Amino acid sequence: MRLIVFILVSLMSLGLKAQTTKSVRLAIQKMAADEQLKNASISFYAIDLDSNKVIAGLGSNKSLVPASTMKLVTTATALELLGSGKRFSTYIKYSGEIDSNCVLNGNIYIVGGGDPCLGSERFIKHYGDFINKWANEIIKLGIDSINGRVIGDASIFSEQMIPSTWIWGDLGNYYGAGPCGLSIYENKCNVEFSSGKKGDSTEVTCIYPYIPNLKFDNYVKSMITKKDLSYIFGAPYQENRIIKGGIPLNKKNFMIRGSIPDPSYLAAFELDMELRYLGIKLSTPSTTVRKIKFETGNKERIKKHIITTTRSPKLTSIINLTNTYSINLYAEHLMNQIGVFKYRSGDTGSGTQATQNFWKNTGLDVEGMYVNDGSGLSRFNAITAKQLVGILKHMNASKNRKLYLNSLPIAGKSGTLRNVGKGTAASGRIKAKSGYMTRVRSYAGYVTTKNKRNIAFALIVNNFNCTPFQMKKKMEKIMIKLAEIEK
Repeated sequence: MRLIVFILVSLMSLGLKAQTTKSVRLAIQKMAADEQLKNASISFYAIDLDSNKVIAGLGSNKSLVPASTMKLVTTATALELLGSGKRFSTYIKYSGEIDSNCVLNGNIYIVGGGDPCLGSERFIKHYGDFINKWANEIIKLGIDSINGRVIGDASIFSEQMIPSTWIWGDLGNYYGAGPCGLSIYENKCNVEFSSGKKGDSTEVTCIYPYIPNLKFDNYVKSMITKKDLSYIFGAPYQENRIIKGGIPLNKKNFMIRGSIPDPSYLAAFELDMELRYLGIKLSTPSTTVRKIKFETGNKERIKKHIITTTRSPKLTSIINLTNTYSINLYAEHLMNQIGVFKYRSGDTGSGTQATQNFWKNTGLDVEGMYVNDGSGLSRFNAITAKQLVGILKHMNASKNRKLYLNSLPIAGKSGTLRNVGKGTAASGRIKAKSGYMTRVRSYAGYVTTKNKRNIAFALIVNNFNCTPFQMKKKMEKIMIKLAEIEK
């Protein structure tokens, strides 16, 4: 009798396991039939990386807007092309000669190398007080006055800074800060407000770091809310900006974050101020190569001498933060660096072309794959779930596999996935990148199932009718089903 019961239990168990893979297909079909997704487009694909067998698919060749899962493409390309140990250098140089009276008859240059992290709070230990270090290295040359000025040089990247397909409403905000050849403080500034009762006008009380000539037309109102509902409008190099929207009632020092109009100029201005503070006389205010070119029509071609060099953290550290915290600026810098590496042209178009060519050369079918930026902020981006999985599959076999995998947030544990799958089989079993913008949700990455199978998956949904939170929960169910696979 015991033997019969054991056999029945075993058969029942095998039956449940056999249905587990099928349950993924049923779950995605159920989601597709959801009334709240009747107007939506869905692209889903999942494969077993060990056997190369397809687990499930739905609209897997449908090109959709991926939002921030586009960072998976950018970071993978950067790792493969630039190498995990790549660093980006910022040079302090001088032109002219230092005479016997300790006067530099020439200029000081900050020559950017496209480092996205310079001055970032995330890398305080790495950089330290880099402005002060630069100033002291200049003083060590025996200079006590400069018959010239400090000039910021960001010419390694395009002067346009932002990808042409980004929307106007993003540009003035911190997440819409574009890549500059001489970026500083992640190209973002903090704007502090004080607010009153409901409907009252607010007051901008502080802006830091201090940015010369930056002015705000403030139309922000105090309202019943717990979060920042304000938006900054302004383009690169535009010093007059508009802020609209609302912030919570009765707040002091309420902080929002905006983009810096001209990072290269801010870097030059700060070094200029530090030199003056330390007693060095300068005859002319700071400027940039771009401004000189605009004013004179000529680009300077003067021999320069290196004073000191500041190097970025390794590419792996930058990619870890890019994917874990979905940092748009870092991704855009990497895209431009890909362009510099392949075509000696630091602009979005060169980087995206190099990226598409790279993946085409790996054998990936890139038809329907449209790369228009590095971060996914552009709504002109489009990619299929099958293509994302193809990239994930390539990286799983790459020498950079471990570095790439470790850069991804862990479900229920870290980064942008810390609140996904908590208390379920997905927690700790999924390493993936999330993507979100208005009417777009996406997830793509790797799953280690209950029985240790390795799966690569991608799920993109566009134009759903439910709330973003509801859509997240619907997609979470699919990821949990993948993690639960036992056979």
